[in-house]
Amino acid sequence: MVHKMKMSGISLFLAIELVVCLAMYGLKLYTFDTVCIISILTIVLVIRNIIKVDQKRFMFSSALIIYTLATQFGLVIPYFLFGRDILDQYHDYTLSFLNYDLLGKAILLGNIAVLTFEFMKCLANKRYPYIYREEKQQYNNDGKKSYIVGVLLLLVVVGYFLYHILFSNLSLISTYQKFMNSSAYNSWLYSYILILFYVGSIYLAAAGKIKDHKLGWFLWGILVLIFALNGNKGEFMYALLAILGLKGVQGQKITLKILALAGIVLFLIIPSITSLRNIGIIGNLSSIHIDFVDAFAEMGMQIRTSVYVLDDLQNGTYTFLYGKSYYQPIINMITPFLDHTTATDHIRLMYRGYGFNQVIEGYLNFGILGVIGYFGIVGYLLSKWENIIVNKMKLAYIGTITCILINATRNYFAFVPGQIVIVSIIYLVENMKKNQSIGREMY
Repeated sequence: MVHKMKMSGISLFLAIELVVCLAMYGLKLYTFDTVCIISILTIVLVIRNIIKVDQKRFMFSSALIIYTLATQFGLVIPYFLFGRDILDQYHDYTLSFLNYDLLGKAILLGNIAVLTFEFMKCLANKRYPYIYREEKQQYNNDGKKSYIVGVLLLLVVVGYFLYHILFSNLSLISTYQKFMNSSAYNSWLYSYILILFYVGSIYLAAAGKIKDHKLGWFLWGILVLIFALNGNKGEFMYALLAILGLKGVQGQKITLKILALAGIVLFLIIPSITSLRNIGIIGNLSSIHIDFVDAFAEMGMQIRTSVYVLDDLQNGTYTFLYGKSYYQPIINMITPFLDHTTATDHIRLMYRGYGFNQVIEGYLNFGILGVIGYFGIVGYLLSKWENIIVNKMKLAYIGTITCILINATRNYFAFVPGQIVIVSIIYLVENMKKNQSIGREMY
C-alpha cells in the first residue's frame, strides 16, 4: 500500500509538470531560461522515479529515458549554468543554433517527451507490478540457450571484422574517418552486423554471470576494442546501456560499483575516444582532452537538429509528414523489389552527419501529438514488458528492442522496423527450437 502511495505521488508531480509544459507550449511561453529550469526539475523527477518507483533498479525504461535526457539536455543545461566558455571545444558556427528563437521550443518538446514517458511508465507500473523472479523460470536451460545464441552471433561479428582486417582496408587501429571509408563500414552488411552485435551482447548478458561465460565476454571485449580503437563509441555504448537495464530487470539494484563503472565509461572512456577519434589513439595518448561536460555536450548536440527542423517547418522548407516516416519503412519492407526512399531522406541530406532524435521526429510527423504519442506508447509498453518478463529468452528479446530504441534516440526511425523484425526472427527461431525440445521430452 505504501508503494502505491509513493507511486501515485510521483505520478501527480509528473502530471502537474506535464500540464504546465503543455500550457507553456500552447501559450508560446518558452524562453530559454524558463525551459532550462523546467528541464532541471524534469531530471530530478526522473531520478526520483528510478529511486522510488523502480526501487533503485536501473531498468530498460531507465536506460532509454536517461539517454534521452542526455541527448535533449546534455548541451543546453551546461550552457545555461556556466555560459559559452564551458563549450569551448565547439566552434561558434557549430553552436550558432543556440541563438535561434526556437531553441526554447525545442527544449520544451524534450521535456514534454520525457514527462509523458515517465507518467505512462508510472501507470504501467501500477497496473503491472514488477514480478521477475529468476528462480521461478519455467525452463532451467534458458541461460544456456541464451549464451549459445550470444556467442554464435558475436562469432559472426568477429568473423566479419577479421575478414575486412585481413583481406580488405580495415585497420585494427585507425581514425574514425578512415573507419567510415573502410570496406567494413560501407558494406551493405554493416547495419545488419551492428544488429547482430547488439543482439549477441544482450543474449550474452541475459545468460548469467561474466565469470561463468568467459569465452562470450572475451569475444565481446574484442569487438568493443575494434570499435573503440577506430573512434566508435555509440556502437558499444547502446549495448552497454541495455545490458545495465537488463541487470536491473533481473533485480540488480544501483550500487557504488555500478555508479563507478558508469562514471569511468561516461567521463573517461567516451571523452577519450571522442578526443582521439580524428587523430588516432596510437602515439596520441598524451593529446587526450577530457572535460567534465564533454560527454554530455557531445550527446546533447542532438538538440541542434531539433532547432533546425523547427526553423525549417516555420519557414516552409518542408511540411509535416503525418506519419510517413513511421509507415514508409514498413511499406519498404513488404515491397522489397521496388525503388525505396524514406520520408526523412531530405533532412538527412540537408544535415548530413548531424544525427536526429525521436522527439523532433515525432513532432515532424504529428506536431505535439506526435511527441506525446510516441513517448507515451513506448513508455507504457516498455515498462509493462520489463515488469512481466518471466524467463531469460524474453528478457533478452526485450533487451534487444530496448537497444534498438536507444540507438534511435540519436538516429532516424527509418531503421527501427527492420531491426525489430530481425531481432524478432532470432527470438522466434530460438523459441521454436525450445518448443520442439519440449515436444520430444513429452513423447
